Amino acid sequence: MAQDWSRIVNTTTHQFIRQVEENILRNRKLLAMMRERGRISFNHSGDLMDWKAKFKRAPMQGYADSDTLSFSRRDRWKTAQLDWRGYAGTDSMTKLERLKNKNTEAIVKVYSEIAMNLMDDLDDQFGEEFYIDGNATGNSKRIHGIESIMGYSGAAANGYIASPNSTYAGLSCSLGNYGGGWTLSGANVEWPSGTGDAHYDFWSPLIVDYTDTAWSAATKTWPNTCKEALRYGIIKGKKNKSKKGQLDLILLTDELYRQFLNALDAEERLVVQRGDKKGSLYSLGFSDVTNFDGVDISYEYGVPSTFGYGWSMDNMELCSLQGQLFVPEGPDFDIAAQSWRFSIDMFGNARMNPRYFTSWKPVT
Repeated sequence: MAQDWSRIVNTTTHQFIRQVEENILRNRKLLAMMRERGRISFNHSGDLMDWKAKFKRAPMQGYADSDTLSFSRRDRWKTAQLDWRGYAGTDSMTKLERLKNKNTEAIVKVYSEIAMNLMDDLDDQFGEEFYIDGNATGNSKRIHGIESIMGYSGAAANGYIASPNSTYAGLSCSLGNYGGGWTLSGANVEWPSGTGDAHYDFWSPLIVDYTDTAWSAATKTWPNTCKEALRYGIIKGKKNKSKKGQLDLILLTDELYRQFLNALDAEERLVVQRGDKKGSLYSLGFSDVTNFDGVDISYEYGVPSTFGYGWSMDNMELCSLQGQLFVPEGPDFDIAAQSWRFSIDMFGNARMNPRYFTSWKPVT
């Protein structure tokens, strides 16, 4: 059977791409959760991603009858900015190649499957971009993944964590960089324990060092410290008085996840049936998930070796400059090269508030 004329391909490719794109957003755990929670947005514009981050609160003070109040202007916001990033996948087919591949002799109908194969290629690679450092050398064209905020200067003095020191969206992630103080809750206890000013850690992620000597396990390795370290990150990572700041999902490497399951005793497992929790990975069709202290924990290809990440859906967004995430172009016939050219592109970036994200790393 002969291939359809290129006009047919031109008039059906875009609808086909939309269908495949929906499948991609459902297949990856992080993207599926973002899609479910409405954290993918479209049709942005402007020369930069520019948003305002609230970093300071007005202090509350006691008041007695006839006291004199003082009034001062409050500088509450910092400006965060990221540039737009882009991706493209391309393919082509010469006229001679298409003529050879048009009838029953063609085992694979190459022309009609080019767009599908390009989308499969993006499916295989784009999900991994959420774990990269968009500030690192060589990554200037790639989105700002979670490693963009997870840099550190070494282990903290009190143990358990590392000291964050990234610069993200033009703002420092270092503790106390924008002033404020922190009150210790006991001897040798520091942030994130205790209480303090909102601007002390408004842009600082929590980096849990699961190999630190402070853990109770005799041998400070993930199989021995994972339960304690995960519980610490889940509790200490909730830096908001409301539900909005809590972790929704923890993603590990497959090996860390396997070791975590081995460390769980049978009586500690919380068995959750699909549909029990709206918006969870279970309700989205994923069965390889364990609920631990109220948070879904699973694994995903692309998480850097020996790392794990805690995600807060309300505090992240994938922004696209176009009306859909992946946009097809072509096929266009290049008369000089006597070939049809296909491309699929994505222009946008990911943004997040570092304060509500957690990572687990072997720092010491």
